[in-house]
Amino acid sequence: MSMINRISIMTRLVLLSLAIVSSVLLLQGCSMEGRADNTDEPYLHQVETQAVLFQPGYRVAREFAGEIRAGQNSELGFEFPGQLQELFVDEGDSVVTGQLLAQLDTRLLEAERNELSAQKAELQAELETAQRNLARVERLQAGQLASERELDDLAGRTRVLEASMQRVDAALEANSIRFEKSELRAPFDAGIARRLLDSGVVVNAGQPVFSLVEAEIREVRAGVPAAIADRLDTGDTIPVRAQGMLADGQLIALGPVVDQATRSSVVRVRVAANLQPGGLAYLQIGVPMDQRGAWVPDTAVTEGVRGTWVVYAAEDAGDARANLQSRSVTIHYARDNELFVSGALAEGDLVVTSGLHRLAPGQLVRTSTPKLIADAR
Repeated sequence: MSMINRISIMTRLVLLSLAIVSSVLLLQGCSMEGRADNTDEPYLHQVETQAVLFQPGYRVAREFAGEIRAGQNSELGFEFPGQLQELFVDEGDSVVTGQLLAQLDTRLLEAERNELSAQKAELQAELETAQRNLARVERLQAGQLASERELDDLAGRTRVLEASMQRVDAALEANSIRFEKSELRAPFDAGIARRLLDSGVVVNAGQPVFSLVEAEIREVRAGVPAAIADRLDTGDTIPVRAQGMLADGQLIALGPVVDQATRSSVVRVRVAANLQPGGLAYLQIGVPMDQRGAWVPDTAVTEGVRGTWVVYAAEDAGDARANLQSRSVTIHYARDNELFVSGALAEGDLVVTSGLHRLAPGQLVRTSTPKLIADAR
């Protein structure tokens, strides 16, 4: 064998030995890495849980439509007929209690008052003369210088004149009252809703001149089912939604009669808000529902098979770990970000509150400190 062939064979043997040594070292490294991986603990997902607290029922917010009315709505007119002399306010004006709104022509009343005043002066003069004559006759009668008949005539004349004076005084008082009644004044703080007549018109007694709506005070009258109205008490606070605002109202009265057609009672709620009378308003009344269940966050419920709803309950597996179990529930009511549910849950069960899309039944997880789910409203 030539020298070149021997060198080639030796080179191949050296390369083969190096390859075998490298393979052995690589296999040993993989074996050590596998043993190191096997010693690490598996990753467990961290979840937030809350403890279930059962409630005997829940309240459903229902709305009942009603009409906005002013506390007082009056059509004002004069008590006596006459010619409308002047109007001092118009539609849209605001008035206060006692403010002058309109005036009748009082020239006839002034003439009557002057006539009665003259009659009173005439009677006063006659009465004073009769009283002096009566006193004179009484003195003469004491000296037996006057007859009994003359004394009786003067006494009777004096009494007639006194009665006439009383009649004229009563007529003057009535005239003064008619003067007061010729002025139309606001009976309460209000706004002028309508002006029904113009100046110069002859009005009849009681004919409306202005329509007034009481300022600020508003009421909502709505029909509420009798079964719900029976649960309400005077003084209850009831939210009212109307004309783009939400205000608190106070229940002031419940209708004593149930409508036979609708089986509803009239509920009166006072609202301290500037609402326009005649519009619609909605009373928001919580209706209690007798259904045992619990409130859970809406993120704690996910869709199950065949249209069912489920929650994941975390059962203690020791060492701060929990095993997830699927529990079927029924959703009865939703409000804001909460659901009222019943089903395969027990008092104090821990339910996962979020991240259900990353979890599965039977999965081991780590749980956070649970909180109670209670109906705070």
